[in-house]
Amino acid sequence: MLKRLWRWLKRSFQRLFGNKQTPPLREHRKVEPPKQLTDAEHESLFLQLLTEVNDGLSRGGAKGFLAANRINEAHLVEWLRGFGKRLLASATLNDELARRMMRLGELSIGEVSIVAYDIAKRLEREGTNRRGAEDAKQEGKTEETIKAKALSVQGYEKYQSGEFEAALSLLNRALALQTDDNELAWITWGLRGLVLSNLGQYEEELASYDNALKIKPDDDETWYNRGMVLNKLGRYEEEIVASYDNALKIKPNFPQALNNRGMALGQLGRFEEAITSYDNALKIKPDLHQAWCNRGIAAENVTGERTDLSFTSTLLSPATPNLALKFNNSNLNKRGYEGELASYEEGLKHCPQDTHPEGWGKLHQRIGDAYYFRGQGNFNARNFWHKAVNSYETALQTLTAIDFPELHLEVLQDLIRVQLDLRETAEATELQRQGTDLLRRLLNEQNRSGKSKKQLALKFAWIQQLSVDLAVQSGDLLQAIELAEEGKNTCLRWLLNGWSDESSSLSYSEMQQLLNPSTAIVYWHLSSYALHTFILKHNAPSPIVPRETEFVTQAQRLQDFEGWVKNWNQQYADYRDKAKDEQSSKNQPWRQLMPDKLEELKNILYISAIQEELNGITNLILIPHRDLHRLPLHAIFTENFTITYLPSAQIGITLQRLKQTNIRAIGELPLLSVEHPDSEGFTILPHAEIESAAITQLFQNPTPKRISGEAATNTTLKAALKDRYSIFHFTGHSTYNFHNPQQSALALSGKEFLTLEEIFHIENLKGYQLVSLSSCETAITSNQTITAEYVGLVSAFLYQGVTDVLSTLWTVTDDASSFLMIYFYRQIR
Repeated sequence: MLKRLWRWLKRSFQRLFGNKQTPPLREHRKVEPPKQLTDAEHESLFLQLLTEVNDGLSRGGAKGFLAANRINEAHLVEWLRGFGKRLLASATLNDELARRMMRLGELSIGEVSIVAYDIAKRLEREGTNRRGAEDAKQEGKTEETIKAKALSVQGYEKYQSGEFEAALSLLNRALALQTDDNELAWITWGLRGLVLSNLGQYEEELASYDNALKIKPDDDETWYNRGMVLNKLGRYEEEIVASYDNALKIKPNFPQALNNRGMALGQLGRFEEAITSYDNALKIKPDLHQAWCNRGIAAENVTGERTDLSFTSTLLSPATPNLALKFNNSNLNKRGYEGELASYEEGLKHCPQDTHPEGWGKLHQRIGDAYYFRGQGNFNARNFWHKAVNSYETALQTLTAIDFPELHLEVLQDLIRVQLDLRETAEATELQRQGTDLLRRLLNEQNRSGKSKKQLALKFAWIQQLSVDLAVQSGDLLQAIELAEEGKNTCLRWLLNGWSDESSSLSYSEMQQLLNPSTAIVYWHLSSYALHTFILKHNAPSPIVPRETEFVTQAQRLQDFEGWVKNWNQQYADYRDKAKDEQSSKNQPWRQLMPDKLEELKNILYISAIQEELNGITNLILIPHRDLHRLPLHAIFTENFTITYLPSAQIGITLQRLKQTNIRAIGELPLLSVEHPDSEGFTILPHAEIESAAITQLFQNPTPKRISGEAATNTTLKAALKDRYSIFHFTGHSTYNFHNPQQSALALSGKEFLTLEEIFHIENLKGYQLVSLSSCETAITSNQTITAEYVGLVSAFLYQGVTDVLSTLWTVTDDASSFLMIYFYRQIR
């Protein structure tokens, strides 16, 4: 859509200017402030300018005329608008003046050209002063349209330069103007969607495309973009039905839409239908390497074999068209591992190395993946893994660090994985060094924005995470835990506060400040290659790492955990979407099977071995990593421990230095209670009022501050949080933004929110000893995998110095949540 947007913008302004250049909208090159000219002086200079333009004055010459005469363009434009009104109201014909003003418009020297051209066109069209009330109204709309077009162009230029916040502001201003130009509104909504995509605000991006489609429902590219944002939001069924299918109804021969539709079907487990989409895409565009790659993945997930136009499978619908016949390759009828390889190898025939370097490299990378995963659990694993190494090294021939640096890093990630499994640690270490150097070079590029640096660093956080694995393999556990803590704090800082190239670590001896003879830490670290557990005990010379069992390596433990999380995510998503009341929720597999699932997790994390190291320990601090933050880890330990969680050891030490929560005196602390805001788009919480009333009755000296309903606005809450309260209790709804954690928020009155980003910048939160977030899904609910580190509302409050935060992990019925909160406060009271 981007190219189409720019083509439209250029065409739009060509209609104004008659040339192919987008006009600079305002000139700012002034040596000293020009004096204010009278109307007569403006008219004299303007007519002189038109005379010189008629005599052949160039664009640069016209700009020079304005500068030489020290003409303030804004003042000139303001005068020109009035001049135009007088001309249009005049009974005298102004054909010659209109022609010269049109020529000035064609020079494209700024806003004066826009206004002059518009006046000329209307003079040419109307010719006389036949203007009534409707004409005056239309004039206003035309001026608004001109402003809106100018703002849209400025917004596009900001988008191109990576200034997304500025672009969004300009586009919002354009859309706020009253204009009857539907094409302008459609294109501006579409561009706004692309800007929001780069800001990670996907719900708003979706809304922008929906607004564009209200104006132009037959635009296939907007439907396509809508499908892509729904994919980011994990809403696959809606993505297929409402977006890609609509795009294909408008434009059946749309290979990219067919490819993305196949990806969505694959996410739903409908692999044979996905292959149908990929085959249709490849029938149109045989060199679409993404479709060949995705087809291979889908084929690997299906068993059976297709013969000619029939296919023997557990699925009833055959895939059409038959690519085996089209490309004379019967192996394309195969499924499973053989069918996967057949797709990649056929793709290489249509994506030669010299003309399709990216596609050729990606297909070889996929062949490497096929060999690698075939080797897992296979008695001949090393043979497959050596084939994988050869394929990855072949991929690097075209996916070079110079031509495709990010793709190069992705292949290095896969290559290091197989080398670690082959115990080729020296080779893996060298590749990690190369990856570190390349990432540092990319981060040091002068034209890369802070936001882009943060996104890049988080995308390739695996490079730093790998250093922890290598340290463990070398036996240097002190370095391993310190590197793990450094990486964790760096990611937290990036996610909470934006990009910074600073790094700070905590020594193992400093971590000991959190420990005593009865307190230990269980510290997990996940990378792309392994799941490691560190146990930190008082005065121990180094962390303890439970040994690998005879049959399960740390790499295998990671794979088991990833499979477990994927299943947990899917079951929870079904539960959240289908559980409408207490009775229906009880019947959902996620809830019914939870004890069994947690027992599986207990075995995967080797909790029995961890607990063997905890003799004499009564207080346990859990420091999870990545997806582990989402899980009730305390539930898989025995009941012998008092368990708390920390985002990192550094945050724990910071909080320890500030204060300790005085549980005995908690009933005498000042309470700020925000109660059941009337949040638009969220369900009513019938027990919230009971919960708030019961809790505030426990805090009567001093009298609690209560904010409820429509009074719970963003401004009111931020002001209240800055006051000297010690407990903040929130009863309502919250949201978690997986792609842009800073936009995770507490839902307030109407459409207002208090975002994580705003919480991070509120002063005086260090005075709070307890924050209770009685809102469903405060912690995290995303069904995507966290690759860097988890950051949510809890992290923001702790990072700001709040001593303790109480939150939920998942959707809870309103009555259960209320009763639990009341019970909690009564116990600590």
